[in-house]
Amino acid sequence: MRYHKGMKPRPKAPKVEEYIANPSTDLVQVLLHSAAEANRTDRYLSWDELRYRKPPEGLDSAAWWVGIKLHRMQARQALPIRDRKGAAFSYTVTRMMQSLLHQIDMLGGGILHSSNQHILSETDRNRYLLTSLMDEAIMSSLLEGAAVTRAEAKELLRSNRSPVNTHERMVTNNYRTMQLLMSWKDAPLTRERILSLHRTMTEGTIPIEKSGALRTESDNVRIEASASGEIIHIPPPADMLPARLDALCSFANNEDGEYIHPVLHAIILHFWLAYDHPFIDGNGRTARALFYWAMLKSGYWLFEYISISQEIYRHAKSYYKAFIHSEEDDNDLNYFLADQLTTINNSITNLMEYLERRSSEQAELNSRLKNRPEFNHRQKALLTRMLKNPDMRTSVTAHCREFNTARQTARTDLAALVNAGMLLVHKQGNEFIYTPAAELKQLISG
Repeated sequence: MRYHKGMKPRPKAPKVEEYIANPSTDLVQVLLHSAAEANRTDRYLSWDELRYRKPPEGLDSAAWWVGIKLHRMQARQALPIRDRKGAAFSYTVTRMMQSLLHQIDMLGGGILHSSNQHILSETDRNRYLLTSLMDEAIMSSLLEGAAVTRAEAKELLRSNRSPVNTHERMVTNNYRTMQLLMSWKDAPLTRERILSLHRTMTEGTIPIEKSGALRTESDNVRIEASASGEIIHIPPPADMLPARLDALCSFANNEDGEYIHPVLHAIILHFWLAYDHPFIDGNGRTARALFYWAMLKSGYWLFEYISISQEIYRHAKSYYKAFIHSEEDDNDLNYFLADQLTTINNSITNLMEYLERRSSEQAELNSRLKNRPEFNHRQKALLTRMLKNPDMRTSVTAHCREFNTARQTARTDLAALVNAGMLLVHKQGNEFIYTPAAELKQLISG
């Protein structure tokens, strides 16, 4: 994992215990005046964000922070993930998180197969899935330092050519890994599967003996701020990793039976793997892959079409700060949860905007098609279907059956569309097959 250039750990926050111990502290007033900020649904401020804001009347910044912390601590729930010293990470389902989770649940299922079925055909869905897999592979690689442009990476994947350097191999490995996840979504997570995931992710990009293998104590892995060189994260010792990965898998498979909202569950897995940093490289990519596995396993199939790494890449500084704040603020995982819930919602919005563009485009083409008097209703209906499904094929027999018309009428309909350049025709066996021209949209728009 590479932390954003210039990013530094936040300044040390006032200690709650020390503040409360002060005899002059009016705890009731502190709690009353900090409640509004603690209950906000639009943000979850850290100390280094809060200290620059004006506190409520009657409080200084330290008192305001302590009051917010006390409110947050009231409903905190411990998680099985522990830091390197054995202290548990915890979280609280805040109003902000409830709002974001509600949006994800509302939009996370049924969107492509029900209300928007008319927008994306099966072919469109398959193509969008391919594009999303590519985007996730590319952006996740760029996050980890791959020196390749998006255009170059897409050309690499679409052409299916062999990668020529380590940076290109990172992209192809990520793409293979995303495809692998699709086949694992109904299987339990095991330590061996995580190692296999990492091996697929890093093959040919790190020493072969380190690919799919846990780091050792001699690897001396540390996370540094790239600008200052300051150590900002020391992962758990290497000898703890086998047991920690087994605990992660137990949590992933919900073996303790305790309910955690599936989206939060997936985000926690993402954080856990990244925090443990079990490999010498590829930890961030593997962590994000586990997030996808968990979302798909929980039935959020929409995430086959969504790239969170694209949104993370746009806000990389926020992403890495969330890791730091969660670790430094008494293992409060809410910083990372809130950041990722926002990222997920933004990613869903990107998909929605795509669907809206497709819908508007389809409506415009249908409108233009209606104003083409040279085509009859059968020809217009056929072209409308082919606009939605560019891989569609038809024949004289199929046209007769669909529109209940004579064969000669069907031949005339199809021949006229071929003459207009709208359809292509080729012989297959004893029958002529008609397919949409590659420039069909442009021909109708013109």
